[in-house]
Amino acid sequence: MISLLKKYILPKEVDFLSALQSQSKNITTITQKLYECFIEKSACQDILKVQNEASIIRDKNMQELLNVFITQIDRESIYRVITQLDWIALSIKHLYLESRAYEIDSLVQYKEILDILNKQANYLYSGFLTLQKDNNKTAKSAKKVRDDYDKLVEVYIKNMAKLTKSKDIEYIFMQKEILHQLKDISKRFRIAANSLEDIVMKMA
Repeated sequence: MISLLKKYILPKEVDFLSALQSQSKNITTITQKLYECFIEKSACQDILKVQNEASIIRDKNMQELLNVFITQIDRESIYRVITQLDWIALSIKHLYLESRAYEIDSLVQYKEILDILNKQANYLYSGFLTLQKDNNKTAKSAKKVRDDYDKLVEVYIKNMAKLTKSKDIEYIFMQKEILHQLKDISKRFRIAANSLEDIVMKMA
């Protein structure tokens, strides 16, 4: 009887917490693939594959959000996080494509930046894992993502300063574009962390 009520009368329920965790986990994977591609020179072909998976997850989550009536998390917050995580994956894809267009196959000089991006991805995922279970830990994870953005910007500035000493205009242009893309990815992690923290505040 209860199953019939759920099927035909009660509003559809969707576990958006698990859905966001899955999407965030995908982001840790594509960020790691970026590192492996340009530091270890492996798994480059996986970047586009994982980004395509990210797009599929995004579409599924968005469709569920459109079709469901009741959510355990604020609908607007869910929408923001879905789109922001998707934008991180797209930004990584764009960085990969631009690097290939410039025939750049190594970013070892920016290893510190790529390390920070991986930390941001893992902190963000950890934040989603503890959401509802321990919101204080979630808030701390979000703060770590934001703090790492500040650290990355400091490294970005140092690398930009080094570029000014080069006399190769073409090299300066290409490296400046790559650095800007890397900083942009980090910024999008920070924005997603802010939205995660917004969910925590609304649940408090």
